[in-house]
Amino acid sequence: MNERFSSSRRPRSAKKLEVVQMMLKETHQGNVDSPSASEVRSRIQVSAKKYKEIKNELCGYKDALNNNTIVSTTNRHGIITYANDQFCKISGYSGEELIKSKMSIVNSGYHPREFFVNMWATISSGRTWRDEICNRTKQGEIYWVDTTIVPRRNFLGKIDGYISIRHDITAHKQTEFELKIALERKKSATKLLQETINTISNDIIAFDAEDNLIQFSHTIGKFHIIEAKHFCKEVSFENLLRVSVENNLCMNLSEDLKEREAYIEHRLKQHRNPGHPIIQQWSDGRWIHIQERRSKAGFTVGVYTDISDIKKAEETIKIQAEKDSLTGLTNRNAFIGQLTRTLGDRKGAKPSGALILIDLDHFKDVNDTLGHDAGDRFLIEIGHRLSQVLRKTDTVARIGGDEFAVILPNINTIGEAEKTLEKIRSKLSKFITLGHRTIPPGCSMGVSFYPADGRTSKDLLKNADMALYQAKAEGRGIWSFFNPEMKRRVEQRQATADALREALANNEIEIAVQTQVEFQTNRHIGFEVLARWKHQGCYISPAEFIPVAEESGLIIPLGHAVLDQALAMVRTMRDKGIDPGRIAVNVAADQLKQQDFAQTVLSILEQYGLEAGVLEIEVTENVLLDRSGDQISSSLEDLHRQGVRIALDDFGTGHASLIHMKKFPVDCIKIDQSFVREIMTEFDDAIIVHAIINLAHNLGMNVVAEGIETQEQFDLLLQKGCDVAQGYLLGFPVAPHDALSFCAEPAEILPPTSAPRMKRAVSAETFLTG
Repeated sequence: MNERFSSSRRPRSAKKLEVVQMMLKETHQGNVDSPSASEVRSRIQVSAKKYKEIKNELCGYKDALNNNTIVSTTNRHGIITYANDQFCKISGYSGEELIKSKMSIVNSGYHPREFFVNMWATISSGRTWRDEICNRTKQGEIYWVDTTIVPRRNFLGKIDGYISIRHDITAHKQTEFELKIALERKKSATKLLQETINTISNDIIAFDAEDNLIQFSHTIGKFHIIEAKHFCKEVSFENLLRVSVENNLCMNLSEDLKEREAYIEHRLKQHRNPGHPIIQQWSDGRWIHIQERRSKAGFTVGVYTDISDIKKAEETIKIQAEKDSLTGLTNRNAFIGQLTRTLGDRKGAKPSGALILIDLDHFKDVNDTLGHDAGDRFLIEIGHRLSQVLRKTDTVARIGGDEFAVILPNINTIGEAEKTLEKIRSKLSKFITLGHRTIPPGCSMGVSFYPADGRTSKDLLKNADMALYQAKAEGRGIWSFFNPEMKRRVEQRQATADALREALANNEIEIAVQTQVEFQTNRHIGFEVLARWKHQGCYISPAEFIPVAEESGLIIPLGHAVLDQALAMVRTMRDKGIDPGRIAVNVAADQLKQQDFAQTVLSILEQYGLEAGVLEIEVTENVLLDRSGDQISSSLEDLHRQGVRIALDDFGTGHASLIHMKKFPVDCIKIDQSFVREIMTEFDDAIIVHAIINLAHNLGMNVVAEGIETQEQFDLLLQKGCDVAQGYLLGFPVAPHDALSFCAEPAEILPPTSAPRMKRAVSAETFLTG
């Protein structure tokens, strides 16, 4: 052992003297005869030789320990008095850093305080302590050691320190940890597999390569007549099959033993070479669809599905070809036949009946959120309610996915029809419970009268559909009666769409821009871009052609044309040494749904050599509520990430909540002009505007007030802390070539209580179309 292990160092002559003294002591006690001088020398030589042998042996032990073991000693207070090279190597500390330091220098904090309290209690009582300890190196890395601590006693037998022998077990602990994780994952995966199998409505049975049962659903009893107790692991498929045959599982199973044995052999062959599905009828009348597959490992998995309802539906369809298979109502073909016969009977008579088309509002949400099974139950309940509320002489049918139709004979007035319509709406509006969800149904209805609104089923259905479209356009949840004006509007919308398509092809779409002014400085800071379309010498109102563009899918090329012209205007102004400020362009939901929309915008910016920060995209609240919210959010995020600002237009008129403002990257809120218009006369509007401004500022957003037309409105909005103003008071929409006047010279900075006197007189034509 190292010389530090001994309590003192003495010269070899002193050790020899001890041997002599011991021999003399033995002589004086009479234990031995007095030795001669030669005997004493001989004994001294022998003792010195043994001492050397012992010392060499101890040195060998020491070297062996130092080369393979972490060795250290401490005093009884835990101060390190010795640390070998292995200790320095594993801890990252030098010997000088370890000596005179407490052993806690390598404490990792992994063990609780009680762990070390127990250790000290053990070694301070003179007992050996052993355990695994997690330590930390100087560099902060964790390592584990198997530690044995032995008390060290002085010549009086008292503990004056401790010797620690440690072995590095870090790799072992890592392997142990990884094994534990692997076992936990395997356990979790096994549990998940079983839970998944148990939650599936179908039954699943799995056999190993030797055809012994290894897994099955807890719902096994639902699919088999034989008792569940027969389904135990390691039972063979053949045994289960024979039990099934003995219990007459299959319908019409022969009593002849040979035929039964032939059936067993045939079924075993199907099982061992699975492929095509098997359809069997159990003796209790149920039909079961069996689909078996063999895995690469040789396992055979069978899925048992109860298709009794499908079989019954097939039988019902064969018997009742005119019934809707889901709701039991009249189907479309039968309904049109009935309507044709009704119109033939009433031909030439006064209006004596009505056709109602019923469309369920937001039915797609039921399918999307609860699944198609829930959607089917929803439709069945709607059909049942319609049957309850209508007369026996009425005909009710399901003619589409979520569309129903009703023939009301002997209806002579709108008042009579409205009584029935109100009954239908009242009955259908009652909540429907689907599982743990309660759904509030809603419907829109369109009505046409026969024979006044059509003498054929085709015309009557088309006109009722126009009325239904009108009801949806007016907000859903209502009904609308067909009138010739609807047909005229439909034809006009189609004509407008055709003309707009041609205008886009011929680059006839124009833009106008309206100045935006900063409240505090009264300076022009940018423009909002508006679409303009001159057709046959007259400007068409955006309120007329924008909805048509959205309905017909033309909003995408229209939006592209407006954006291109807006950025071209910016480039032209900058080339003349004029800064137009930020340009705000309205964007529709269909544009944002395009996966390449963000890249298209950035490409146009790059085409005109403009930075992304010059552009502001304006979207309405309804865009944020669109069902394709994920793609819309992705497009906005991509643009915002590149520096394009996002503004929420017409704020306060939609139904967007704070959660939408959190989900989408909004920089600016534009207060709808309907609030600004009444801000001086309606106290509630003033409160709402003030609340919107505070909300936006608290969320780190700017606020733009639209539709400012009077000095009083401007002053009040300035007082409430609004950031940007827009409206006729500041400037009408103008053509791009007239926009230079707003930014050619800096606007005069006026007192805060006065609105800026900027140029706003333009042509009457531009004013009327603003």
